[in-house]
Amino acid sequence: MKSLAAELAYFFRGRARQNLKVLLLYCAFLAGMILIYATLFRFLMWNLEGREFTFIAGVYWTITVMTTLGFGDITFHSDPGYIFAAVVTVSGVVFLLIILPFGLISLFLAPWIEHRLRYHPTLELPEETSGHVVIFGLDPITRTLIRKLQTRNIPFVVVTGAYETALRLEEEEGFRVVCGAPTDQKVLQGVRVGSARYLIANLSDPENANLCLTIRSFCKTPIACVVNEPEHAELLRLSGANQVIPLHKILGRYLATRATTRGALAHVIDSFGSLQIAEIPVHGTPFVGQTLEQAAIRQRTGLSVIGVWERGAFTTPSRETLLNPGALMVMAGTREQLEALEALTGEQSAEDLVFILGHGRIGCAAASFLDRKPVPFILVDQQANPDCAEHIPVIGDATGRGLLKQAGIEKAKGLIVTTNDDSTNIFLTLASRHSNPNIRIVARANREENVDQLYAAGADFVVSNASVGANILTNILESKESVFLTEGINVFRRPLPTALAGRTISDSRIRPQTGCSIVALELGEGEEPLIVPPPETLLEKGMGLILIGSPDQEAKFNQAFFRD
Repeated sequence: MKSLAAELAYFFRGRARQNLKVLLLYCAFLAGMILIYATLFRFLMWNLEGREFTFIAGVYWTITVMTTLGFGDITFHSDPGYIFAAVVTVSGVVFLLIILPFGLISLFLAPWIEHRLRYHPTLELPEETSGHVVIFGLDPITRTLIRKLQTRNIPFVVVTGAYETALRLEEEEGFRVVCGAPTDQKVLQGVRVGSARYLIANLSDPENANLCLTIRSFCKTPIACVVNEPEHAELLRLSGANQVIPLHKILGRYLATRATTRGALAHVIDSFGSLQIAEIPVHGTPFVGQTLEQAAIRQRTGLSVIGVWERGAFTTPSRETLLNPGALMVMAGTREQLEALEALTGEQSAEDLVFILGHGRIGCAAASFLDRKPVPFILVDQQANPDCAEHIPVIGDATGRGLLKQAGIEKAKGLIVTTNDDSTNIFLTLASRHSNPNIRIVARANREENVDQLYAAGADFVVSNASVGANILTNILESKESVFLTEGINVFRRPLPTALAGRTISDSRIRPQTGCSIVALELGEGEEPLIVPPPETLLEKGMGLILIGSPDQEAKFNQAFFRD
């Protein structure tokens, strides 16, 4: 039944869908012709032969004559009647027996047969295939991951057991696809899992366990599993997964980390050896209203400000950049330098009060993370989550400003909006920003297309499930120490392009060409990276670059310096 439905789906998409409209118009034309003939039949029968028939009888006579069946139970007995019957018969032969079948064959049947004969799903990869990423299970997370793999020129293949899905992914989206059951050992050997760089298991938890056990029966290629229920993580590890990703739990932690406003060490977003990339909000620090030069953060702590976030916009700062209360600084330095910053600002995470709107799995995970910090928080939902009994929410409708006001939203420093409905999240963000203009709002986007609306409603950060999940998987593939990057920017490592050896940073024109900025230079084994080197620094062969930029800027960098 599923296969039949997949075949029928062909006639409801693409060119076939447009042809279906033509067919419907033609059928409407035929129906109109039959109705006209039935009306003329009644008129002629009454006026020529004095016999009266119902309209239904007229339709019946017209259909039998047009289809040349001619039962003969109703006939004309006059020459004009014979002429009318002949006209109806000829028009039936032309429009019903010639044009209609020819149209069905040329517009539908022939293209479908050609389509079936032309497409042969890939059942295995060439024997020499190696270093690729094999993806089992396609959803918004793995789609976002695929975009990142394409940016980094990392080969990948998607395995699916659905013929129709394989066809669509290959022909319409240009993905490399192998069609077959993901848990079939022959299929797994056909996609060369033994020589793959990594395997991404993104099926249901039972299917992931089956997949891991099957793979481990004949190879040791590392496997990363996205687990739906955190309590299944240990079972997936036992079945052979190297990395188990409880996305809801990590997403809750990510939201909680973003929502707290005190303590730079609570916001380490990436690390490269001793180099830490961290963020700290400007609000509540001595730097509010100062330019970057006036704040003298590098002179006082050794930290370099490599970027400034403000309502979803990331910019590379200059000395004249004004540090507004709603901004957030992205810094590069060592752990000791971050501690010096905390001592300078006198900030402690215990000074926070965070509101969590939504008591689902992600809201519960965020509450658990804040509880361990500890950071005081207030949960709000219309009903309690029975799977999160350790946290009791304030029961009520958060869309009404009265409830949030009574709960003390004006005193809150951070807010996490994490319901399952994006429209509700947008409304709650708007209402909370109106109630507390200085609150730091982190909102969850269930769908990528709602990210801009959440920023427009007043969110400081918008976190999408797909983006965070893809960042985690990308970092696993690249063996990074951190679990996830900040939303909307990438901190990435590249070897020094040969064409840039012997030039200074300013002469390399990396920033004007690509928009990326050099965070640090890796000088060699055992040596500390040179953090935010000055423009006159000479780029020498063997150095490594650590850069920061948006995903588009990273793609431009790869295109400009690693085209081959």
